[in-house]
Amino acid sequence: MNLFILVVMFMLFSGVLFYIFNFNHLLMMLLGLEYLLLILSLLFLMNLMMFIKQYILLLVFFIFCISESVLGLTILILMVRMYGNDYMKSLMVLQC
Repeated sequence: MNLFILVVMFMLFSGVLFYIFNFNHLLMMLLGLEYLLLILSLLFLMNLMMFIKQYILLLVFFIFCISESVLGLTILILMVRMYGNDYMKSLMVLQC
């Protein structure tokens, strides 16, 4: 069990590093967020299985994850249609 928690924490740390260092493209940022949500849902499921035994909270968490994904894809599609690419630097207003 301790090895599993260690592996999940390593996955969480690597997901945070992936999100921090890939901030040029919006699609890569959305993929990093989805990876972090997957790991958080795994941790959430483990805690619910061990302690609380109420799975309705997991369902609510998945609903919020899905709505976040839909909003992110909508922003990505609108950005590609308006600017022609998904670079985060094209959103900068103060860029000369």
